[in-house]
Amino acid sequence: MEDADALSHEDVLVCGNDDEAKAVVMELASAVTGKGGIDAGNLRLARQLEPLTAVLISMNKRYKTRSGIAVTGVGE
Repeated sequence: MEDADALSHEDVLVCGNDDEAKAVVMELASAVTGKGGIDAGNLRLARQLEPLTAVLISMNKRYKTRSGIAVTGVGE
């Protein structure tokens, strides 16, 4: 599986207080994954999202896979 295909089913959640910076990150997400990032709100919300990374890493190790997050119902 190519890297672009491996990431095509995942979403990038972007938190921040600077709208211009978030726009840059969402463009980068689009370049890497083929899908634009999702504005997940202010920077304070990153505190709730960051521990999810540890959960995904643990699942990936346990099941020897590349799990990720996909958000449905946004931008439809």
